[in-house]
Amino acid sequence: MGNARADARGLIAKLTLEQKVGQLFMLAFGGKDLIYAKQLVQERYVSGFYISQDNAETVSEAKNLTKTLQDTASSTRLDLPLIFGVDQEGAWGVAVSETTTGPGNLALGSADDRSLTREIYGVYAREMMACGYNVILSPCADINSNPDNPIIGTRSFGEDRDRVARHVKAAVEGALKNHIVCCGKHFPGHGDTSEDSHRLLPTVDRSLVYLQDQDLVPFQAAIDAGLPMIMTSHINFPQIDPDFPATLSPKIMNDLLREQMGFQGVIVTDSMNMWGMRKNYDPAQSAILALKAGCDIIMLSEEHYEHDAANYVAKQMATIDGVLQAVEEGDLALDIVENALERIFCLRIQLARNTRRSETDFSDISTEKHRNLADLAAEKAIRVVRDRDNLIPFKDAFKSKVKLIGLSGAEAHQMVVSTRGIGPNDPQAAFDVLCEELKNTSVDIEILSEIDFQGLLAGEQSIDKEDIVIGVSEDYPLPGMDYDVDLQEERLSKLIEITKGKMVVCALRSDYELRSYPDLSTYVAAYSSRACSARAMARFIVKALAGCEG
Repeated sequence: MGNARADARGLIAKLTLEQKVGQLFMLAFGGKDLIYAKQLVQERYVSGFYISQDNAETVSEAKNLTKTLQDTASSTRLDLPLIFGVDQEGAWGVAVSETTTGPGNLALGSADDRSLTREIYGVYAREMMACGYNVILSPCADINSNPDNPIIGTRSFGEDRDRVARHVKAAVEGALKNHIVCCGKHFPGHGDTSEDSHRLLPTVDRSLVYLQDQDLVPFQAAIDAGLPMIMTSHINFPQIDPDFPATLSPKIMNDLLREQMGFQGVIVTDSMNMWGMRKNYDPAQSAILALKAGCDIIMLSEEHYEHDAANYVAKQMATIDGVLQAVEEGDLALDIVENALERIFCLRIQLARNTRRSETDFSDISTEKHRNLADLAAEKAIRVVRDRDNLIPFKDAFKSKVKLIGLSGAEAHQMVVSTRGIGPNDPQAAFDVLCEELKNTSVDIEILSEIDFQGLLAGEQSIDKEDIVIGVSEDYPLPGMDYDVDLQEERLSKLIEITKGKMVVCALRSDYELRSYPDLSTYVAAYSSRACSARAMARFIVKALAGCEG
């Protein structure tokens, strides 16, 4: 690292002020507009890009994107690799139809096999490096303290502090062993909110003592494991800093993260284009405050939460120009800029080393071994959380009619498959995957149509008391949007009333909804809405119908 720091300082000395300021940014671009992206490298001197499914839907497109832009960067005076950061974290992903997401962190936490978590993150590393992506913006080190959290959920390893810490550490180890930079998020914790910071600025009213005992433990485990990068959270922690949210707080970024916790790596902001930040701060003002607080990289992605389609290009330019002006006028010290650049350049020097060490290509994408690992993780995650009437395994199932009911409406499924860019990027709703898998078995199951389900809820159809009723619930962490769990809850509550609670819910999601259904007999959770988990749940149902213990 000593040589890297000396090399970094030598590179900084070559740059003009405008170039130094540009290097503080990690930006995004709309769709597949590589012309604008190349301009950002050549004319605004950015350090890298936040890449989403919107930029590259396939592995081939990803490889073309990264090669084109890296070739552009190699012609600059720095000749350092660009940062390509992607949300490959399980519940969220990129090039999802071709890469291996696995079931996601909450399922890995449920499986509670650290070696499996380590291997899954090794898969992320190898597949993303084969795409040309050199930074995974994961793992989430957030603890699911609040079951009503709309945006973390299946992205976290769970609600238990020590379990989350164990798996965060394993994830970091798996990524670093396979030569990719990983980024823990969302410091100092996004799990204890009931609001989505993509839409507004949440508040967590906890003391520092509480955070040190809970939320900070997984982050410390990650730092101790060699975590090279941490992402901030746009959340108010008034008991620590009554004046600024975490991203803009020197007390949190410098005093807490740097000095108390000993983190010496790169601090990147969560997207400053998120509505929680934009509603409260001018873009340039927030970037300046973040740098003063101790952040190194200002990240802006091409987001339009709250249906705001404002010109993101103009905002990006205004933000860079605002920071440049602040340095020129003495409002932002040059030392702050150059200290941040030293850390950024050390990271990018490491990226160059990782690229040389990583021998990946297209043959490393979604291999049979990778798919088998994902299937194993999904299978090990499934839990029978409640079974008051001992319905599982199903007894004398051959004498009964089995009715499978999707509890989400068709419109909710359409929202999932049509939402592209940042998020899950599922090509197919989990319930549909489950149904397809069951249709490929010899099990005789009646899958109720939406029309038949509506008729059942309206009392126009009935269920025999011998019938085995299986309801399937789902949830997806969609940034800036809500999956319609309210409709799902309404429909399930009615179904529990009709069956007098003697039914099974197979949850392709977390089990946090269970507290709303005290009269429900049996609940089985996969802790994931990914396809591998839907297939694993189908196998569980088949085994249970055969009289086996899932």
